[in-house]
Amino acid sequence: MMKITLIIISTILTFGCLQFTHAQQKAPESVEELWENYDPKSVPLNVEVLKKWENDNGNFEYIRYDLGPLKGTNKSGAPKISAYYGYPKGAENVPAVLHLHGGGQRAEKSRVEFWVKLGFACISINWGEKEVEKGLPNTDWDGIAAGFLGGANNLKHWNDVTPGPNTLYTEPHPMNSSWTLVNIAGRRALTFLEERSEVDADKLGVEGHSMGGKLTVMVSIDPRVKAAAPSVGGSGYLFEDLWGLPNSKRRMQENLDYYKKVVDCQSYWPEIKAPILFLGSTDDFNSPLELVNKGMQLLPKKTENILVLAPHLNHRFTDNTDAARFVWMQSHLQGKIEFPKKSSSELILKTKNGIPVFKVKPDQSSGLPIQKVEIYYGYARDPRVRFFRSAEVKQKGKFYEAECPVFDTKEPLFAFANITYDLGYEIPSRPGRNTTNYITVTSKYQVAYPEMLAGAKVKATEHRQNKVDDFKNGMQDWYTLYPDNSQHWFYSTRKIIDPSFMGPEGGKLKIDIETTEAGNTISVEIVTNQWLSYTGRRKEEYTAVVKLPNRGLNTIELVPSDFKTTGKKPLKDWDELTELSFQSAWKAKGPFKVDKRWSGESPDLKLIQWVGGDYSKWRRFYPHEKRNDQSLQKVINFENEFQDAIDQSVKLEKQDSSQ
Repeated sequence: MMKITLIIISTILTFGCLQFTHAQQKAPESVEELWENYDPKSVPLNVEVLKKWENDNGNFEYIRYDLGPLKGTNKSGAPKISAYYGYPKGAENVPAVLHLHGGGQRAEKSRVEFWVKLGFACISINWGEKEVEKGLPNTDWDGIAAGFLGGANNLKHWNDVTPGPNTLYTEPHPMNSSWTLVNIAGRRALTFLEERSEVDADKLGVEGHSMGGKLTVMVSIDPRVKAAAPSVGGSGYLFEDLWGLPNSKRRMQENLDYYKKVVDCQSYWPEIKAPILFLGSTDDFNSPLELVNKGMQLLPKKTENILVLAPHLNHRFTDNTDAARFVWMQSHLQGKIEFPKKSSSELILKTKNGIPVFKVKPDQSSGLPIQKVEIYYGYARDPRVRFFRSAEVKQKGKFYEAECPVFDTKEPLFAFANITYDLGYEIPSRPGRNTTNYITVTSKYQVAYPEMLAGAKVKATEHRQNKVDDFKNGMQDWYTLYPDNSQHWFYSTRKIIDPSFMGPEGGKLKIDIETTEAGNTISVEIVTNQWLSYTGRRKEEYTAVVKLPNRGLNTIELVPSDFKTTGKKPLKDWDELTELSFQSAWKAKGPFKVDKRWSGESPDLKLIQWVGGDYSKWRRFYPHEKRNDQSLQKVINFENEFQDAIDQSVKLEKQDSSQ
């Protein structure tokens, strides 16, 4: 049974000098210079315990602490940061984890409770300033641009070093950026953990998701951090073009070079000494895969690092990839288990038949049994829309290998392996994730660019296929959300952006789908040009609502004009597809939504293929290509698409919690 006690402790604010003296000096020119004189313990935290409670696993508090005085040429402030904190019952010298929430979100009580369940103390700070406990004091940034409340669009997070209306400095300065200020809040939270009697101060970790992932990378330069696990945020290099994609970078109008030196994560990675696991998804919008690898390559040679990738997903993870973060902390802070090392891999380009071969030797130093090895490869230049194919894997002694046939030698080839290990114990369920006894760890990532393919005389042996998927291998090429929930199931794939599986001119999309009840209505959805605004085309969403009269097998045939936007604009052709999805029509958007809920179990997709059409007239328009015709659409603002993605992520997080 849960017991709740409300305690208000008044405190006297006594500020010394939080050791930032840049108001009297020139602005720092590097991350090292910025933090060299900073002491996160120089002034008291003045902790207020605002609420206490307990459950079967631990004791919990809702607290506030002082950030310390902040001074600048523009304004000053003395922010207070609220947080959830918990520790196991009877805890003595337990390791502790700092949790940093993502954009648009707030401190997570459930996250603290989960870490406590695993035997850790945990603090989750409410840096975003959204209310977490009604009627109790919240985070207060004291008018400085750092949280999310106030300002245009209800946001006041200030990314730039450029001065703004609520920044500390009237000149460019890293302390103008919210990232630096929240970094301080995180490092002060480490001080809080360090001072708790039940915590082992030599065993502190930090983890965070999305914006919290970037903050995790930044906080991880603190020498007190002994293990770090950022997810889908913190890659660095976001303001530089992806390979072969002019104008694909994010925009910043002023002081960009200075921002890169003192705020961007590409300047933080070289300073990290703690073992770090980066949890990513192959199609993530916030930490594109090649940029993650580019950032991690900046780590000092002796810094232990692991990449974990969830294939086909954007900003989300599978049960086994998600579990790797917790096992990472169990390994480095609890000593409960030895975490596998990064598996060596090789992309062999020179072969007898001209087909590249990916070869991996799974690490077995941990002694954990290997449950399976999967190899993935793909072509698209932009990782946010790249479809990774599942290769046919063959074991040869201690090695696993697979052919990675190329469609076009003028395009790059990307490949990696995922090795799934049997833990021998259980990682419990948590919001949006099921119980699992496995972790998945990614091998060394490999890339071969066109000049490398040409030099090795690689042949383009892959070809066009009218069959998109026969599901003989289940949903391995799909992203599935709540597949066992009869009302909220959602199936999605980027397979139709792969050059082999793109629809022919004048062809039909044929779908065989099996249901357990008659009379359902399905929403077939298409997204075009997602994340491709640099091509001169904008993202659009199209829907076709189709009745399924039969119990058992239903066959659908659709032409492009069957798909329409909410404004009734029909889809012109199959050329610009980036995503194909299915869900119950009662979950569809706007005018496509039907009142009747899904009847029976979640459906089974049996076959998706193209029928008819003229392949002879077809010319492959790669997703990144610009098109010189009159049908070019108005370019959508990247920031709008980015905000839509953040909103969707927050929505799914809430939906996870309700499942």
